[in-house]
Amino acid sequence: MKNISFTSAIRPVSSAEFQKTIEKISYQNHVCYPWTIRESVKAADAFTFDIIDCTMCGITDGEKVLMMHICPTMDTNTDFSKIKDYLSKKINFKSKNLNAVVLGAKYYPDDNRSFKLFDNFIKFLKSKKVPTTTVRGGEVYEPVDVLYKSQTDEWIIASKYLDNYIHKDQPINVLKRIFPEIKLSAFDKITK
Repeated sequence: MKNISFTSAIRPVSSAEFQKTIEKISYQNHVCYPWTIRESVKAADAFTFDIIDCTMCGITDGEKVLMMHICPTMDTNTDFSKIKDYLSKKINFKSKNLNAVVLGAKYYPDDNRSFKLFDNFIKFLKSKKVPTTTVRGGEVYEPVDVLYKSQTDEWIIASKYLDNYIHKDQPINVLKRIFPEIKLSAFDKITK
């Protein structure tokens, strides 16, 4: 397999840089609304917009990524066993080259669906022994865009909210403005 470094870079960028980067990628690689398993994309590069309370799960083997953007308030997404079945059909979990990123969720004091969905992805990937980086949201209500590029094995994260901080702070601190809980797998790093 080419391009497998076993270390994915996670890089916050400005919204303008994100937009410029996705212009080179086919729109067919966009995980779009209504954010169920049907809109998931498996490709060398994939991207999605407007993650707030949703969970983005991306699983890569270094050549392709399966990217999901799952909304916790859609009735079709409440049965996580359907999501597990879908993942089991799309991913060879016996492969030792897998790496995952789970990003999203928002804290609501009276509604735990967002965190529950996020936690279900983490539990499932842990049961499959997939090294997983988790980037969990908190109380900040700001949309986030994510792109995975296989050629550089990197996760690119942007938000207009973060634009003012991109060049003023360390990347980990920039991300923590929206995602107070970040746990990196042994195979990932946050970079500029």
